[in-house]
Amino acid sequence: MAYWGDYHTHTVYSHGHSTVMQNVERAAEMGLKEIAITDHGFRHMMYNVRRTAFPDMKKDVEEARAKFPQVNVYLGLETNLSSRKGNIDILEEDFDNLDLIVCGYHKFVRTDSFADYWKFFIANMAYNITKISTVRLRNRNTDAYLRAIERHEIDILSHPGNGFPADLIEVSRACKFYGTYFELNGKGNYVSDADLEKMCGEGVQFIVDSDAHDLERIGEVSKPQAIIDRVGIPYELIANWEKLPKFRSRIKKGLYE
Repeated sequence: MAYWGDYHTHTVYSHGHSTVMQNVERAAEMGLKEIAITDHGFRHMMYNVRRTAFPDMKKDVEEARAKFPQVNVYLGLETNLSSRKGNIDILEEDFDNLDLIVCGYHKFVRTDSFADYWKFFIANMAYNITKISTVRLRNRNTDAYLRAIERHEIDILSHPGNGFPADLIEVSRACKFYGTYFELNGKGNYVSDADLEKMCGEGVQFIVDSDAHDLERIGEVSKPQAIIDRVGIPYELIANWEKLPKFRSRIKKGLYE
């Protein structure tokens, strides 16, 4: 019994410490059936994939596929929320070049406007310093999540709630409705046990990922596993436990039979 895929890993194209080939080789060694390369989106101010480097990243993925045919390798990005309206930092034409769309809130992202910078970036930075959340901030963040999930073919919502207070029950309902997986992240958990129990009761679909930035952490999911055991999340609600997920963006492209 095992997780069959790891769909959130980073490489030297953002702020990981390993190459695409090394990540895929590690996945092969661990017996994973699938792995996704999901470096940070284009508008992260510190760790972004550069658009000029994206063709090289794609080439590296193709070479890794050829060398390790036993592993299905997805070329993805961990895109960034860039506005209160749920915009993310890729263009419409970028979707055709990606196998997988992961999305989440991150600090240090170029926002769409000055108003977004003040009400989105600065407001959440203040929360991360003080840990004081207002109703207005929580509602604004929830709305940004909901709009992003509705408007974009997001396959995985990465580390929901990390530095970004929101009504995660409402967000998880949107994930279920639109077919976006709610991530249980290998680096940390930002959802209460009580909320996770409610999500299970509503049949929300989860995915377990490492969020690896180092080679040794590929497939490392001990933290989410502890949550699953503690909360009693049913394995039938986990998309990559003893099965392969079907991703929303790929369904839209007609890539499944």
